[in-house]
Amino acid sequence: MDTQNLPVNRKQSIPVARLLDRMSEELEFEVIGGYQGIGRPVLISDVNRPGLALSGYLDYFANDRVQILGNTEIHYMEQLSSALIQRRLENMFSFEIPAFVLSRDLRPRAIFLDMCNRMGIPVLRSRRSTDEVISRIIVFLAEEFSPETIVHGTALDCYGVGCLIVGAPGVGKSETALELVERGHRLVADDVVTLRRRREDNIYAETSPVIEHHMEIRGIGIIDVKSVYGVGRVRNSKRIGMVIELEEWNATAAYDRTGLIDEYVTVLGVKIPILLIPVRPGRNIAIIVEVAALNYRLKELGVHPAQQLNQRLMNLMSDEDA
Repeated sequence: MDTQNLPVNRKQSIPVARLLDRMSEELEFEVIGGYQGIGRPVLISDVNRPGLALSGYLDYFANDRVQILGNTEIHYMEQLSSALIQRRLENMFSFEIPAFVLSRDLRPRAIFLDMCNRMGIPVLRSRRSTDEVISRIIVFLAEEFSPETIVHGTALDCYGVGCLIVGAPGVGKSETALELVERGHRLVADDVVTLRRRREDNIYAETSPVIEHHMEIRGIGIIDVKSVYGVGRVRNSKRIGMVIELEEWNATAAYDRTGLIDEYVTVLGVKIPILLIPVRPGRNIAIIVEVAALNYRLKELGVHPAQQLNQRLMNLMSDEDA
């Protein structure tokens, strides 16, 4: 699998409207001010609590982040005189601010809302706690700004292990995936697989919103796996645990027959185990993928069958030499 030439995409910004749209149900957002600025860009996958900025210290004001206002910030503003809070806010608003998010259903001072409406800075409010608002927004933004790429292959959940099957066109990726679905495993995406690196440095495969869970089977055409096999045989996302590369059998190639050395491929900066599986008539690739997935789970538990067998053989030879 050649990962050197994979195109890597990363969003440079997202509009506040996307945050509102995607997180409204989860955080029960309502817009209480500055709605005309809903298209303002969010440029970074982090948030800021502007307590120091409200106190007048702006030297290191992280203005390019979503600003979170909790009990501390709102109660602090209530203690300031109207003239002082107006002067502090004017200094803050001289910077470009994407949006303010209030937690705990808090209500800011009227002068704050008036200035946000005048400056076109969206003010969103949630009934959730401040910690919950912060953590959920950070997770959402981290996913939105995470690097991604698209590969030609098939992604499945096999015994709980995310398997990305790649190989040359016509080698049998989709047919193998279809047999695995028939055997009870779940399809994530076929042909066009979006790979995204999440914050915890894991690679996730995601289905395409256009193709979804459709597959192209030569001789049959396009099939809808969800309609044919049911919703229990598909999923929209899965962390990739291993890459399986299929290739036509090459009699001159030296294929691994012991499994003592683990091979890896780097995708979006993350190392993932890879297996090279030769394909020829008579080989049941679906069963091989199943065994590979189960073997991967054993290794995750600290059990390496090939190395254990090799160690027993080495011990036996050592005893015989003694």
